[in-house]
Amino acid sequence: MRRLGVALSSGGPRGVAHVGVLQALSEAGIPVYAIAGASVGAQVGGLYAAGVSLSDIARLWGEMGFTRLARGLLPTFPWRGWSSGEEVRRTLYPLVGDVTIEQLPVRYAAVATDLRTGESVAITHGPLVDAIRASVSVPGLFVPAQLGDRLLLDGGVTNPLPVDVARALGAEVVVAVDVLVPPSERPPVRPNVFSVLFQMATIFQKRLSQLEAQVHSPEVLISPDFGNHPPTYSDVGQGVEAGYRAMQAALPHLKELLEA
Repeated sequence: MRRLGVALSSGGPRGVAHVGVLQALSEAGIPVYAIAGASVGAQVGGLYAAGVSLSDIARLWGEMGFTRLARGLLPTFPWRGWSSGEEVRRTLYPLVGDVTIEQLPVRYAAVATDLRTGESVAITHGPLVDAIRASVSVPGLFVPAQLGDRLLLDGGVTNPLPVDVARALGAEVVVAVDVLVPPSERPPVRPNVFSVLFQMATIFQKRLSQLEAQVHSPEVLISPDFGNHPPTYSDVGQGVEAGYRAMQAALPHLKELLEA
């Protein structure tokens, strides 16, 4: 069987769909050789690679949200970011402890963005918690993560759908999971600063993910259908089911590719 790699996109609360995709692969008995994730994709993929059960990842998702992850907003504002990001570490550490990427049973990379150079950075060694913390560091919300001599931000800024990274890890067949939805065609009637910034980020990352898919051509591209109401942190089941259905529909084609 050819080696399967999974590229998991950024996408905020919609990233819970990645859990459904991995669940469908697991039930089908298809082993994952490599996982490359950006932002939320790095988080879900990293926890899965470390052996955290998919049910526990989904449960964690239901307990998450802006309030929890952004605790400690005021102490760092306005110098480096609204939150120190330590809540991310406190949330993940009980699940994975001091495990390093080198110790994981699958090849893994968390994608981040170098603040100084603008480069996309694939983190493939060192503590898993640190790699995830760097990849989810939303600009302006979290203080940039310091890894070595680099200051790192959210991987979705430069590579929201890291198909190329999955291939670099040794994958021969890549399933790319794009949970980024098209920008809302009906923005708020009276937009505020947060809705405007969110709309801008959505436009940018969706266009970039489409470009990544065109340039790097994954063998299987999955875009879960969330309907008219994309999932939130309090609506885990909908997102998991959307990812599960999308992967189930693609399984026959994927099996043919893996056995070719």
